[in-house]
Amino acid sequence: MVAYTLALPDPAAHLIDVTIEVPAGSEELVLTLPAWSPGSYLIRDYARMIRDLEVTANGAPVAVRKLDKTTWTAKTSAAATVRYRVYAHDLTVRTSHVDATHAFVHGPSVFLHVPARRAEPLTLDVRGPDGWRLACALDRDGDVLRAASVDELYDSPLHLGHDEVRTFTAGGVPFELAVWGERAAGGAFTLDTLATDLAAIAEDHVKRTGATPFPHYTFILMLSPDAYGGLEHKNSSANLHHPRAFGTRKEYEGLLELLSHELFHAWNGKRIAPPALLDFDYTKEAYTRCLWVMEGLTSHYDRWALRTSGRISAKSYLEKVIDDWTRLLAIPGRKRQSLEDSSFDAWIKLYRPDESNLNTTVSYYLKGGLVATALDLEIRRRTERARSLDDVLRALWTTYGARGVAHPEDVQPLFEDATGLSLATVFERQIRGTADPELTAELAYLGLDLRGVHDPAALADGATPVWLGAVTSGTRIAGVVDDTPAATAGLSPGDELIAVDGLRVGGDGDLRSLCSFRKPGEAVELALFRRGRLLRVPVTLAAAPPTKWELAGVVDCAPDAQARYQAWLGEAYPGAATICQVACAGRWI
Repeated sequence: MVAYTLALPDPAAHLIDVTIEVPAGSEELVLTLPAWSPGSYLIRDYARMIRDLEVTANGAPVAVRKLDKTTWTAKTSAAATVRYRVYAHDLTVRTSHVDATHAFVHGPSVFLHVPARRAEPLTLDVRGPDGWRLACALDRDGDVLRAASVDELYDSPLHLGHDEVRTFTAGGVPFELAVWGERAAGGAFTLDTLATDLAAIAEDHVKRTGATPFPHYTFILMLSPDAYGGLEHKNSSANLHHPRAFGTRKEYEGLLELLSHELFHAWNGKRIAPPALLDFDYTKEAYTRCLWVMEGLTSHYDRWALRTSGRISAKSYLEKVIDDWTRLLAIPGRKRQSLEDSSFDAWIKLYRPDESNLNTTVSYYLKGGLVATALDLEIRRRTERARSLDDVLRALWTTYGARGVAHPEDVQPLFEDATGLSLATVFERQIRGTADPELTAELAYLGLDLRGVHDPAALADGATPVWLGAVTSGTRIAGVVDDTPAATAGLSPGDELIAVDGLRVGGDGDLRSLCSFRKPGEAVELALFRRGRLLRVPVTLAAAPPTKWELAGVVDCAPDAQARYQAWLGEAYPGAATICQVACAGRWI
């Protein structure tokens, strides 16, 4: 059995010491490190962080030769000891981070493995500083962890530090919540509140799927300024959020949604998955057109579970949906890239964004979640509430996830079998095509009016809203929308705007204000710096798209529509009133 030891002799130096005891083999020793992590589709080349690699056998050094960027070989078939160090100072859920306060160890970025022994059981002896507590989903004997395979080792991040811990039971199994990092002072929400809410969300996921797929579950939650993210694992998740997460209801609900998302992946993504993501090579990309299933359905259910478990109000749920809708319609790339193509190109697009992504790509998280929400409503409508997207989820689970079998790349037949409906239009237009989700029409069936409007507070009296069609960061252009005044005038990402018609611009607020009283077709002169050179560029303004989206109940809503609304959200119909408004003008000029 391969035995790993992880030690932190000097955490302040951001170094992890790893020792691997490898039994004798029939061939020379080959060692490799993953280039990417399941759940995060980008080649990250973790091997660049390894240093001081040495191998000994029979008490003597063995020459080590590097074969490629992630593989080493040592000419020995005897039992060998491998020692090396890993530099770990990148605080994300996809990398490792060690300092004087804690250690987060993401397995693929740290542990070399012997490919021929990938499927064999192993042990990991964790030796951290005195007083540091270990959080990890692996089974353990004291601080010695046991994994059934290298894949399980890689799928089980660990955290050491002075964590605050809460435990609870949901779905008949124990959960652990380990939290590291200081929380901002004040706020009405506590770790006890979080544990209670997570228990309710977990019970909701179990009830919806009809199964608890893990024997126990560990939430690792790290709090750090400007941090956000999560990564799913079979029996745990690693999560990052900012210290204000417990301060306001909006921030706290955002934290709940993140943790709900990563937990739901224990069903959808870790067990319900296409062939490319159940049998893969850690050294190269694993291509699939189904990431929209894994992430889109999960993005729908992460917030839907908050509502169905009673953690958020119907109004809060709808605000989250409309905020996503507003974000989606601000992305012109949605008209160029389908959900299937977005999934396939994740390796070169989603995780490697550049200034052109705005016009060429769409997120399978964002659009996928909205397609799932609209599809759920369509299924309920067409079956008169006899079925829903839940039936698709349960079919995916019982047919594939529960049996450890990969689902096919083409999931349309399964969706249709589970619902008894032909869904060719949805798949052709919204999933394989670039059409927007039919959210407006489906909400109208429930007596809800979703409409784009202009915010009168942002306009001069009687003015028609205008725009440039540029995305800004302060005074600097970060992106230019195709076929807009900014694109026609030749504005470019990186341009630094300094004046409009000779009046100084101190930020995007000034730019909006100086343009707000203009009319479509009027020209303004922008003064800007481009690569250090002052330029004056005339721009002819155009009519702007909606500056906000609002959702409202309708006057004299039919009783059957009111009943459908209540059956869906579990609250009485709100009447002819505005439910929520979400501004989108802040995302462009």
